Amino acid sequence: MKATLIGTGTAFSRRFGNTNTLVENAGIDLMIDLGFTTPGRLEDLGRNLREITHIAISHIHADHIGGLEELAFLSRFVFGTRPKLLLPRGLASDLWEHALKGGMELVSNDEGEPLFCTLETYFDPIILDDEWKNLGSLNIRAFANDHVPGKASYGFIVRDSESADQMIFGCDVRRRLKELETEPIEPDFARGPIFHDCQLYDDGPSGVHIPFSKLFSYPQSVRKRIVLVHYNDSVLHHLAEIHENGFSLGWPGNVITMPNWRECIRKKPADCTL
Repeated sequence: MKATLIGTGTAFSRRFGNTNTLVENAGIDLMIDLGFTTPGRLEDLGRNLREITHIAISHIHADHIGGLEELAFLSRFVFGTRPKLLLPRGLASDLWEHALKGGMELVSNDEGEPLFCTLETYFDPIILDDEWKNLGSLNIRAFANDHVPGKASYGFIVRDSESADQMIFGCDVRRRLKELETEPIEPDFARGPIFHDCQLYDDGPSGVHIPFSKLFSYPQSVRKRIVLVHYNDSVLHHLAEIHENGFSLGWPGNVITMPNWRECIRKKPADCTL
């Protein structure tokens, strides 16, 4: 199992792109979220939307779903494919009704007549409950997190059932993940790299992303597994503080292979444009 960090920045990052990740394992190419910068950044890395077989969506902000319309239209009208869309149950209706329907419900058929579509026209939806879903040897589990009060939001654990290699994607959170706060760590969260968002200022305007300093109270066993993503464009000014406190930093273009994942994030990739 390997993961390519397509982007590692906030929703408003001009340098690092949306924090979205491509996980590959045994013939499955799974995107963890698909934001508006991701189609272009995939191409910059020599990849293509045509390769994507599965997409897991954490919540309905544009930096996590803004590329879905492009993928949907290309898949339906160009590629002739129907990617599998992994949706935590709490997002199943919201994604279509509150995000995609306006631009994707009404299109045209080959005769120029109106064609009414649904989410199932473009994707093969798979509902994720709070349990493991087996996709061949790739398994995925969604867990609820706390991002915007009252707004459905989730993270994901992805593992290879044959090797037991595992990765955790916190996606967007405003508080520490409760499963990681005290030892012993909750069993499903107890191993593998943790891709964790961070806000590099404590008094920022949003209140929906956890400030970096709030991560210091995680147990040391957790901090050494955390790979920071979803950071501000000012991250270069914080590198010493990040490393001094035991965290790693993910860069766009990092290809992280298991099990020696720490060796993959030691430095910025040579082709990472800043």
